[in-house]
Amino acid sequence: MNRTVLVALLLTPLLSASDHRREGQEIIERALSRSDIRELSSITMKANVNIENQGKLLAGQYVFLWNGPNQWREEISFPGFNEIRIGGPGTVAIKRNFDFEPQRVFQLRRVLGYGRGDLTLRPDEVIKQVRTRKVNGVEARCVEITREIGKREFCADASTGAEVRDRPFVDKDFAPVGAKIFPHFLSYVEDGKPVAEAEVTELKTTEPLPPSTFDRPAGAVSRPGCLSPATGRLIKRVEPIYPAIEEKITHVQGTVTIYAVIGADGSLHDTRIISGLSPGLNKASLDAVQQWTYEPFTCQDTPVEFETVIQVNFSLGH
Repeated sequence: MNRTVLVALLLTPLLSASDHRREGQEIIERALSRSDIRELSSITMKANVNIENQGKLLAGQYVFLWNGPNQWREEISFPGFNEIRIGGPGTVAIKRNFDFEPQRVFQLRRVLGYGRGDLTLRPDEVIKQVRTRKVNGVEARCVEITREIGKREFCADASTGAEVRDRPFVDKDFAPVGAKIFPHFLSYVEDGKPVAEAEVTELKTTEPLPPSTFDRPAGAVSRPGCLSPATGRLIKRVEPIYPAIEEKITHVQGTVTIYAVIGADGSLHDTRIISGLSPGLNKASLDAVQQWTYEPFTCQDTPVEFETVIQVNFSLGH
């Protein structure tokens, strides 16, 4: 074989990988600039929201007011549930009538977090390839990111450059706000049905909002934090042991849902069952999850506590 041809064949994969990395980084940076409404100076956002409750959708309201990362206010209200979050320099003050975050409210908060994702590559992450595929009916350019443990994918609309989220999220009715693009219908889908959804009724840039808008409500509890901490990752997972009596006698299977707080050190505390199966499976789930360890969530590189909801699945024969 001609030496020049051989050299070209050897170099092609390296050049191709470099091209993927460069394009992938450009896709991520463009999506952040198009999708993150927090880059706007002052915002008012209101939405009609629904969450699944005993097989039916429960209607509520959402309000988000933004003067920047040191002055923001977020309110979620449903019949029987109310929560207010006030953001200050390095802190979040929370007032709500529950001592934990319900699963559907947690999912709704994820729905409303469009454009707030952690798009910064970590030291152990590498862009492997870029491909075109349909995401919820939208032609998107998707960046595959590999890491020490597993991989993840980020997708952006091939025409607008805005973020496109795959299932369980379904986002529709994109419209401009300032220089950004934001969906006006957002939902979280389980088993083909929406369990948390938001219909944006107002989203606009404003003059700076009055400082009194961000006064901490009486009874609120403050802790270190920010609106959207950089995502922590599970680094130690212990699988639950299926109790023999459950498997041999009752044949129970399904999902146990657990509320937990991921501490600034990455360990879990305040764990509790919020949707269980049986005493045996509930205990097995808690015993396992309490041994999990996370890379902490962070705000400007400072580890912070983070509330989460964990689902543990039990299936016979697997």
